[in-house]
Order: sequence, then C-alpha cells, then structure tokens
Amino acid sequence: MPDNNLEPLYKHPDLLVAPCDMGHGVFARAPIPAETTLEECHHLRLSKEECTGLLDDYVFGLEPYEDQPEDEEYYSLPLGWGSIYNHCEDSNTAYWHDQERDLIIFYTTRKIAAGEQLFINYGRDWWESRDLEPS
Repeated sequence: MPDNNLEPLYKHPDLLVAPCDMGHGVFARAPIPAETTLEECHHLRLSKEECTGLLDDYVFGLEPYEDQPEDEEYYSLPLGWGSIYNHCEDSNTAYWHDQERDLIIFYTTRKIAAGEQLFINYGRDWWESRDLEPS
C-alpha cells in the first residue's frame, strides 16, 4: 500500500515545453528568479555499458555513490522534462543530484524572462566524445 505521507515531485508552475529550433525545449511562461528550483526528476541510473546509441545523447554524468566500486561508471537518464533541456554555452539552468532522495534537481542560475528558453550546458566532454563543436 502506498505511503500517504509522500509528497509529489516539484515542477515549477511557470514551465512549459514547446517546439523550438532543436525540436522541443523547456520555456518560462513568466519571469523566474535566479536560484529557483525548476523541477525535481526521478531518473534511471544506468551503467556505462547501457548507454549506447541514441540513449547516450540524453544521459547525464552521475557522481559515484559512497559504496560504489571505483571501476564502475554510472549515468543518469532524467525523467519528466529533464531530458528536454537543450544546450547553450551561456546556460541559465543547472542541475544537481540529490543523493539522499535520489532525484535530479534543475534550478535557474540567473533571472529568467517570460518566454525565455531554459538551457543547461552539456559540458565539453559531451561534445568532444562525439567529435562535435557546440553550436
């Protein structure tokens, strides 16, 4: 039986997914202050071997757990809207892994204007591992 004390995951009420030049993206319906939580996402924890093909484009680096063997490498596939945030070198959004609750948390790094798309920075390794340059 479910625990009735569980709280639903947070998703900021002023977010929406809409078409953009990159397919779809996450946008702000209204201004959002800096350092504001945007979304709490469940995620799938995947081993490096499981991250192949198209799936490899959507996984995030995941820091090791305390009891994790050093030779094992894991990644996170965020659920919810977590896999829809597009890349920008001058990103306005970042994320962190809440290990205690095992959630990926997205938050703003600066003030966001109404209508503005929310971007994360995929990091240099993501581009170099694909022999690509950020656009």
